[in-house]
Amino acid sequence: MKRLPPLSQLQFPAQYLEVAEAFVKSKGGGVKRLRQACGQTDDQARPPAWIDHPQLLAMLDIALAHCTPDEPPAVQILKHFPVTALGPLGMLAITSLTVGEALDAALRFHPLVMPLFGMTRLPDSPEGAHIQIDPMFGRTPHDTLLAELTIGVLHSVAAFTQIDRPAMHVSFAHQSPWPAEAYADCLGAAPKFGAPAHRFFVSHELLRQPLTTGNRITRSSLEPLLLRGTSTRPAWSALTQKVRQRLMAGLQQGQHLHSEPIACQLAMSPRTLSRRLQDEGTSFKRLSDEVRLEHAERLLSATQLSIQDVARRTGFADASSFIRAFKRATGSTPAALREHMADFRV
Repeated sequence: MKRLPPLSQLQFPAQYLEVAEAFVKSKGGGVKRLRQACGQTDDQARPPAWIDHPQLLAMLDIALAHCTPDEPPAVQILKHFPVTALGPLGMLAITSLTVGEALDAALRFHPLVMPLFGMTRLPDSPEGAHIQIDPMFGRTPHDTLLAELTIGVLHSVAAFTQIDRPAMHVSFAHQSPWPAEAYADCLGAAPKFGAPAHRFFVSHELLRQPLTTGNRITRSSLEPLLLRGTSTRPAWSALTQKVRQRLMAGLQQGQHLHSEPIACQLAMSPRTLSRRLQDEGTSFKRLSDEVRLEHAERLLSATQLSIQDVARRTGFADASSFIRAFKRATGSTPAALREHMADFRV
C-alpha cells in the first residue's frame, strides 16, 4: 500500500467542526455542506472523534467564506472557539491550579490538538516565559490563520483568572492586512507582525495567577487520558519534535549532537532514525540545520554575543560560514536580523 503523505495522516479534534458550525450559523449560513466536507452525516450514531488534514482545510475554506471584511478572520472565529473545544486538553488547562500549570499542559500535550506546530519554551527571562511556535511541515494552507487561532485559544485560558484584562504579548512571523489593534481584544494586547518567528510572552505575574476553575481531582483524572492519547497516536507524529527537542537541548548545553547519540536516546539505530524521519518528509540534517539557525536567532535576540561566538555555539566552523548559511536560510545577515529583532523585545 502506498504510504500517505504525512500531512494526510495528521488528526485534529472533531470538536473543531462544532466551532466552525457555530461560526457559520452566526453568519446566517447552513452547516450541511460543512459537515459533508468533514465526512460527517446527520444519521451517524457515533460521530468520529477526529478529522484529518484535508477535512480541516475544507472546514476552514468554508468558515473563511463566511467571514466579513470588517475584522480579521481569526478574531471572528475565536469568538466561537471556547477552550473546551480542545477536548480533554482544554479541560485539563482550565482545571489547572494556575496559568503556569495550564501552560505546562499545553506544551506537553499540544500535538494532540494542533500537530501542525511545535511549541518550545525558550529560556525564561527575568520578566516571564517566552514560547515559540514553529511550523512542523513548512508552509501549509491557512498556516497564518491557524497560528493566530492557536495562540488566541491559549490566551483564552487567562480569562479564567481574576485579572480584568490579562495580556499575552505576541509576535507573528507573518504580516496582516488588518491593524494590530484589531487583535487586541482576543489577545489582551495588540500583537506585532513581521517578527522572525511566532512567539508569545507571559509574565511571571500572570503565570502565578490561580484559575477560578482549578480543580486538582478533575485535572488528575484527565492527565492519564491524555497520556493514553499520546501513546496511541502514530509514532511518527512525535518523532520530528523529539529530535528537534534533543537537538535544541544539546545546543543549550553547548553540544552539537549528531544522529548517533540521538538515535541511541530514542532506542533505535541511526539508520532507523533516518528512515523514519524520511517517512515524515524530513531528514536529520535538515532538522539539525533548522534548529541550529533557530538557536542562533535566539542568541542574536536575547544576548549580546558576538557573531563569532554565536557561530561557535551553533556548531559552525567560523563566522563566515555561519553568515553565509544564515543569509541563505533567512534572507538576512545575522547583524541585520539582530537589529530587526530589537523591535520585538518585550
